[in-house]
Amino acid sequence: MLDVMPLLAAAVALFILVWLASIALYAMPESDDYCLTNRFNSVGLVGMVKSYYLASMGRLTSLVTIAAPNLASKVTGVDYLTIYPVTLICGMAVFLTVSVFWAGRLWTGLSWPERFLAGVMLTAATFVLAISLREMLYWVSGSAPYMIPAAFVMIILVELVRSAANETVLSTGWVVVLSALCFLGALANEFTPLWIMALVAGSALYRKACHPHPQLASHATMLTVTFIGFAILLLAPGNAVRMAEYPEGGKIAASFTMGLYYLWLELFWLFGQEATWAWFVFVALFSVFVAPSQPRPTAARLLVLIAGLAAAVLAGTYAAYFVGYFATASDLAMRARNEVVVFLLAGSACVVALAVRFIPSLSWHQAFRMTALVACGLVSLLLLNGRALVSVRAERSQFATFWSESLQRDDLLRAIKDRDVVVPKRSVRPSLLMDADLTDNPGKMPNDCIAEFYGKQSVLPRD
Repeated sequence: MLDVMPLLAAAVALFILVWLASIALYAMPESDDYCLTNRFNSVGLVGMVKSYYLASMGRLTSLVTIAAPNLASKVTGVDYLTIYPVTLICGMAVFLTVSVFWAGRLWTGLSWPERFLAGVMLTAATFVLAISLREMLYWVSGSAPYMIPAAFVMIILVELVRSAANETVLSTGWVVVLSALCFLGALANEFTPLWIMALVAGSALYRKACHPHPQLASHATMLTVTFIGFAILLLAPGNAVRMAEYPEGGKIAASFTMGLYYLWLELFWLFGQEATWAWFVFVALFSVFVAPSQPRPTAARLLVLIAGLAAAVLAGTYAAYFVGYFATASDLAMRARNEVVVFLLAGSACVVALAVRFIPSLSWHQAFRMTALVACGLVSLLLLNGRALVSVRAERSQFATFWSESLQRDDLLRAIKDRDVVVPKRSVRPSLLMDADLTDNPGKMPNDCIAEFYGKQSVLPRD
């Protein structure tokens, strides 16, 4: 019964994940997906990455990830529109896997059902607190540049915290893995490298002052590869083209103050959500009553570690808003804020789990443990009030119609031999599954990219 209870406690969170994954079956590619796919089809993966690096952006990790559905389509022979939702569901499964791994590393000695429970809870909390659920789960070009590096940061974060709190040595193999993740994360977007630098530098400072095994050379390696990746990203010629699209950007003084302003708004919103507190209550209950007794350094060292980790998470989050305002003179894009949510939830959970180590574990007491698992299951009910699920409930009646009309449009574009095609306008436009539809201008996105994908000269909508 004790082995089954964690799985029962995960039932509500697992239901949410299955529900959200089922919606991905209705998803369709959008403008950026078509544009990048066209470039891939014309010049190949390497040529596509090179052309975007020179003319648009330096996010090499993100570019390769966005190309994944088209690459899978070519390898398997399955149609691109069919493989697209499958790729999205695989992405959700990868994030869940990373979350389960994260839980198993944060709390030592967990059974697999316990790891699964904690991982499912973190994943469900992340999804229901999404700033934009479409850009987190249902649009590859929106999720790839931010959710993939978010997963990298989760692994880096938990390994550094685990080694510091448990006073263990980072093995050579783990240093290699973390260095690779640091490098790839630094190539994903413009603020993730700053998060990684804050975590690695903070870990090095703590270990030099308090840890019996400082391993400063290993940390220097991780910092070096992060700097290299960041430099490759920033030196991309295409960045100048993107910056030119935001002429109001580049104001460094205003970026310091507006970064603080937007950080405050994010924290005020996030910590005002029931789902956020449900996650923190779960972490506290799980740490005291479910997880086995955890090793810990002296009280003074643990306090320093907690304070340093909290500072690193806040500093990293602030850096994201600073970079966002400096680049665009506006708030961070919603898809980028999705990554901020992941960082805050995972980072704050590490802080809570470390703080609770001051309380002796009561997991040895079966009655306490059973009661806590029941409480964890009840707390997960609060996730059903997450903001993302409000949109799901409001728009779920439109999903089947959107999918059906998308397939009809695809059939029409494939069947008609004319170079100039007119397609019916959509009768529904669920915000969870789409943003920009065809316009009356055939020479601009998304019309031009969709036309090229189907081998047409122009595609226009009609009533």
